[in-house]
Amino acid sequence: CFEKKLKRGGNGMRYEISEVIKKDQVMELVFGNCSKPKDLLGRHFIMEGQVISAYHPDAVKMEVISEDGKHYPMDTVERQPVFSLFLPHKRPFYYQIHMTFHDGNTYICNDPYSYEGLITEEEEKMFSKGIWTEVYHKMGCHKVKLRDTEGMYFAVWVPSAKRVSVVGDFNFWNGMLYPMHKMKNSDIFELFIPGLSCGQFYKFEVKNAQGEITQMVDPYAVMNEEKENGASRMFDLKRFHWEDMRWLSERYRGNVLKRPMSVCEVRISELDSPDEKVQETVQDMGHTHILLRGTSEGEKLGAHKGFFEPAFYGNTPDTMRFFVNRSHKRNIGVLLEISPEYLRRAVNLFEKKNPQAINYLLANILFWIREYHIDGFVFRGLSEGAADFLKKAKEVIKKEDSNILFIGEQTTDKDLKSFFDFEWNLEIKAGVDKYLKADIHSRKKEYFQLSQPLMNGDFSHALLLLNKEISIEKNNLFKESFIDKKASCDYDKLTGVRMSYGYLMGVPGRKAWDLHSHENISSQEYVKSLLRIYQEYPALYEYDPMRAPFEWINGMDAESFILSFIRKSPSGRDNLLFVCNFSEEEKKHYRVGIPKNGKYTLISNSDAVEFGGEGRGEHQEVKAVSECWDLRPYSIKISVPPLATLIFKF
Repeated sequence: CFEKKLKRGGNGMRYEISEVIKKDQVMELVFGNCSKPKDLLGRHFIMEGQVISAYHPDAVKMEVISEDGKHYPMDTVERQPVFSLFLPHKRPFYYQIHMTFHDGNTYICNDPYSYEGLITEEEEKMFSKGIWTEVYHKMGCHKVKLRDTEGMYFAVWVPSAKRVSVVGDFNFWNGMLYPMHKMKNSDIFELFIPGLSCGQFYKFEVKNAQGEITQMVDPYAVMNEEKENGASRMFDLKRFHWEDMRWLSERYRGNVLKRPMSVCEVRISELDSPDEKVQETVQDMGHTHILLRGTSEGEKLGAHKGFFEPAFYGNTPDTMRFFVNRSHKRNIGVLLEISPEYLRRAVNLFEKKNPQAINYLLANILFWIREYHIDGFVFRGLSEGAADFLKKAKEVIKKEDSNILFIGEQTTDKDLKSFFDFEWNLEIKAGVDKYLKADIHSRKKEYFQLSQPLMNGDFSHALLLLNKEISIEKNNLFKESFIDKKASCDYDKLTGVRMSYGYLMGVPGRKAWDLHSHENISSQEYVKSLLRIYQEYPALYEYDPMRAPFEWINGMDAESFILSFIRKSPSGRDNLLFVCNFSEEEKKHYRVGIPKNGKYTLISNSDAVEFGGEGRGEHQEVKAVSECWDLRPYSIKISVPPLATLIFKF
């Protein structure tokens, strides 16, 4: 068939080839201005047969190698390193390109431009409208197999670009070698490159309308180099095998307000090994969730080069997914902190009202739920400008799974308040910290700092941090407390800390604990015992809108420095009485008003010997007497140790 007399067009090209290849396209390609290289390169079927074209700026000769091993020489086009071959039949067949370079070296490769793109026309339309929430499955870099050939598929959205190329260590970072093809109805550029594998580095080289050339990391990259201006790294998300389907199917069992929730904060920077030590500790303490937090802006979600990169030790997707998978197998949920930097960048993108940018942000939130099985998000650095974004994000999240938690900082903005399932309560813990730091002679005037925050409000959706000092200062909400600053503390400080833990456990709201604080072992044992009580007694966690869970007995006894209150169970059984002595004097024969007759059994004493105390006030089981006290028809008389919290069940 190749002995047939050649027909030439007016420009010297074979006639059939000229039906596909135009001079202006060749010049655009050679000068790095081609946005649609597939119109020129690859395989094209025409009326008379098929045309195969290829390009390499350093090639002097090219051949097509067919699947039966035959070599067919290709002709140069317009005296440029663009080569083409006409075959007078339409039979599809597998082929490779054999290239010879100026230095005599040769290279055989599959033709990237002979493969169809993966993004469908419908997906392209959804992306343009901002409603393609599974965009991350195809945008970015993905390991795929096309026509029995493995390689990497790349796709990126770059508005108004003259050219976008894939560059990396596999092509000497040369943007002329792999120009991507722009789709018909959008600014999405895509290309499948055969033979590439996970672990290789890449970027996208962009030539804008003004002719300026820059290189950018992949905004959908799941892995990047940690160094400044580092490249993205190819990775296969599909290879991970999840083993947490039972957890996902039973997550929260339908209503989080009827389940105990205790969050253990873990700093991402300290997760430097793949063992299960953290999960073992969290499970042993009795926490229900782990909150992954950072210690600097660079360690929080969204502060890296792209929004899809996990901020985790080793900075690899699978190490984080191993962590989540192991946590779920131990029945521990995993929450992810959204940093102020992430939120600021997200809000800036969202406010531009660009459908593609909004699509990117919402798909990113769903990405962490679907690909990392995250159980909830904790947002920091809230501002009024975040309201519109958070509203849309919550809408998308709850549509995906109504059990995904949405947690925010305490705010007076009513619009922001309404978005969250739970809200950090800063005021209550800040009052305790202020009281305990005050001089003993000035504590009386600080007494009402303890009770005042609890006088009004519904705390069923509050989240309280037990063991870190809370500062209301902007962007410094959690810092080391005056106890945590010292690895070892004197007896009085530890006694006061245990008392405060017992008090805060009785305050309405979900609980949080910082795993990495300096803590006395006995104090940790006390917290562990409190968490067992918290999980055992629905009075401390189950919320019934028809029944107030918290009731003051006496929050006004500044002379005795004692606060007393009850937590009521929705069932009316196993209610709890809390008596907290904030003074450094033991209160013997202290009378407490109570709502009903019967026995009151001590179930927790922060001064117990096993928690580092002196064992005062233990073994108390008292019977109510018909003596009115604290405006209650009955009362009990008890002994309350100094700086101690006692918990009675009735």
